[in-house]
Amino acid sequence: MYVDEYGKENKQILVMLHGANFVHAFGKQYVLSERYHIMVPHLMGFGNETQKTFHTSQQIEELVEFITGLNQKVVLIGFSLGAQIAYKMIAEHSELFSAAIIISPWLIKSDEMLQDVMTQNEKQFASFKKRWICNLVGFMNGLPKDQRKEFVNQMQQVTIETIRNSVNNGITLDSVEGFERVSIPVIALAGEKEPNEVKDSVKLMAEKNPNCTYEIWQKAAHNIPPVYAKQLNQLIIKVVADVEEKV
Repeated sequence: MYVDEYGKENKQILVMLHGANFVHAFGKQYVLSERYHIMVPHLMGFGNETQKTFHTSQQIEELVEFITGLNQKVVLIGFSLGAQIAYKMIAEHSELFSAAIIISPWLIKSDEMLQDVMTQNEKQFASFKKRWICNLVGFMNGLPKDQRKEFVNQMQQVTIETIRNSVNNGITLDSVEGFERVSIPVIALAGEKEPNEVKDSVKLMAEKNPNCTYEIWQKAAHNIPPVYAKQLNQLIIKVVADVEEKV
């Protein structure tokens, strides 16, 4: 599994799970490498892992093996697809983590919405095969020039099977067991302008587990890591500080 690393000299590890397509979804969090060791695994089928096709169970296995090999508890941060994977990992392997921040998880999936999201993602997939559109999207998401070039090249290798599998990944509040027993602190975030299914997902996470709190960020849409970077970075610093205080 390919992993980008920043701030290797630092002790506290943050593992960041990106969303579908955007390996550098946390690009504006990389400045935190001045404080922490940031590790960004490229999820199956995306980034430098496009030789694979995304499969949920296999992806979880790879990540668990990778994090176990670090020989220390890490703070897990996931966005969008990465947030859904993070939810399942925390529920099933909470012993690997000291805290978690789950951003914009989609965990309530009606058949109708699943089909709508699939159609949207298939259309986006087709448009991303045009390099100029990819470059524009990368620019709008705040990617620096080098990361934008990397994103454009990587997206040409992503397959439609990966897109479909990542959308229909089988991770829902009902399909995952064990979250109610998780004892680490979890913060679930959603944007005010996100679909109700996403906002309800974070609310229900907090209802299921007293160690989970949720926040709905005003004016935010499905764009918290890049657009609300200052606020998110401050939250990450606070969460890590709370973890370190307990050690």
